[in-house]
Amino acid sequence: MEQHISVKRKWANWKFIAFIVILIAVFIKFFVLDERDENATVVVELDLSQVAFRNQEEVEAVLGKGKLDSYYKDEKAGCDKCPKLIYRDGKVEIIFINEIADRITLKNLNDFDFENRVILGLLNLKENIEPKVDENGLKRWDNYEKYSQIAAFASGGQVDYILIKSKTE
Repeated sequence: MEQHISVKRKWANWKFIAFIVILIAVFIKFFVLDERDENATVVVELDLSQVAFRNQEEVEAVLGKGKLDSYYKDEKAGCDKCPKLIYRDGKVEIIFINEIADRITLKNLNDFDFENRVILGLLNLKENIEPKVDENGLKRWDNYEKYSQIAAFASGGQVDYILIKSKTE
């Protein structure tokens, strides 16, 4: 009979331990872990593969008619008077270097979290690679797929703008 009581007592101890473990797991889930949903849909603001490395006519076919904003000069890039065009009411700026869309800036992104998956998703890039630089409101990927550099800048924990250098450094 004493053995029967001992088994009941051990079983009660195990139930209590299991209950404590479940409470700890619930606490961690709701109060410690960030609420990032890895399966959340990603919004594509600019399909980078359809714009980068394209000429003005090809870009216009994707983004619509652009407006000439100014001319860009960069000796290192071999650009003396490269056109800078504005698309989608100022949301997209493209500098055409050697007649291809080389420096692309995507602006007005304050509605999006400053997270790797979100930033890359905005450009319709599928491979979730960790950035080479991730500090003080800057995330930068060097040589991501065929692009020289992708840099995202934050403002208050949200994406401010993204700069893509397709070919030039």
